[in-house]
Amino acid sequence: MKKSQPDNVNSIFEYFLKNFFLFHRYDSVNPDIHYGIDNKSKIQIVQEIDDVFFSQKQDISPENIIWKNWKGKRIPFCFGKSDKKEILTEKNNEILINYDIVASAFYFLSGWNEFVNSSKDEFGRVSYSESIVKKLNIVSLPVVNYYFDILKTALERTYKIVPKQNIWQKNEFAVFLSHDIDVCRRAWLEGSFSELKKKHFFSLPKLFWKRFFSEDDWFNFNKITAIEKKSEAVSTFFFLPQKGKIGKFKNADYDISAPKLQKVLEYLADTGNEIGVHGSFGTHLNANLLRRDRKRIGKQNIDGNRFHFLLFDVEKTPKVLSENSLKYDSTLGFAEQIGFRRGTCYPFFLYDFADDSISDVLEIPLTIMDTTLFHSKYMNISPQNVWENIADLTIEVKKFHGVLTLLWHNTSFSDYKYTGWRDVYIDLLQIFRSENALLTTGKQIYETICK
Repeated sequence: MKKSQPDNVNSIFEYFLKNFFLFHRYDSVNPDIHYGIDNKSKIQIVQEIDDVFFSQKQDISPENIIWKNWKGKRIPFCFGKSDKKEILTEKNNEILINYDIVASAFYFLSGWNEFVNSSKDEFGRVSYSESIVKKLNIVSLPVVNYYFDILKTALERTYKIVPKQNIWQKNEFAVFLSHDIDVCRRAWLEGSFSELKKKHFFSLPKLFWKRFFSEDDWFNFNKITAIEKKSEAVSTFFFLPQKGKIGKFKNADYDISAPKLQKVLEYLADTGNEIGVHGSFGTHLNANLLRRDRKRIGKQNIDGNRFHFLLFDVEKTPKVLSENSLKYDSTLGFAEQIGFRRGTCYPFFLYDFADDSISDVLEIPLTIMDTTLFHSKYMNISPQNVWENIADLTIEVKKFHGVLTLLWHNTSFSDYKYTGWRDVYIDLLQIFRSENALLTTGKQIYETICK
């Protein structure tokens, strides 16, 4: 594959191709793709960006975006200079891609918008309200998948080839089922308070009895696995290794090293589920702290991570993950809004801005979180209205044989405080299964993609 100078432009082309070929695999062909117009390569992609943009840490202006239709969707091209051309044109047995899909894909996948902007919420997270996907109103559109589809179409026309079979084989797409275990011993307290507000006084004795003579209602791992087993599903449980508070930030209410918790980890692993690390507050900035968290989990083999509070620093976190030899991360979603934070429903390799290099850590982006749906400060929707809010996301994921990542906390499987959300989860599993989805762990997704 040919690449153009300068080096930064060279790097984004390499990054684009590496992530494209994760899901688009071809037998016995080495396609002649050139980034830039050279009037001789089989496929030429217009280059409309240079090193100045990166060296000066510039950002795009939403008003300068060029919008074009591709397969029924209006998609943005971030660096276009003219909107008078068709997306694809053919000339002398060559195909020209007339808009810079390489730079646009890099912009979204790498998190360039987050890199050059500093708007954060009270927890230090990237704010959805100031994000580029909010400004362009494309949080429900996996725009990078459409860029990839443009190149896929060019390859089909030029070489008369199609990718090898869908990566999920008999399944249409994958659903990464995951649970962040922040608390598991507080249903008796928080549930009781919630029941008091509802004037459900007879629930209180039951909650107290469970806490002191049985198991707290949030210590419900066997209930979760039983639900998933009915749908032939397995999932990843991200455990929070640090207990207590750091300032106003709460970590776990349990001790991961306690024998009772260690037995839970063994039970989950023995039943085909995965144990991941839920990096505690501050670990997204410090490789040593994250290493400490991994060790506290014990003898379990840890491949994946999701940071507590969805904290992620676009400049520093990729290296923290890589230095801990983690295979994948699944932090990149918004707390306030479901959808495609990095503009894709494909897992992708992170970009390491600190070293200006492609990270070896695969990101399985977060699509839907339970608290995003029901929290009064976020989407604030009722259980009855969930599917109408996520149906379009599912359609997009299925269209591209991608991955939909679902985060459902253990607290949402209780009859108290978060009443009704266990049934939503059960309904979603049934819907996804009817749509021929693979319901699985992050580890299996990583191994399928990176084998």
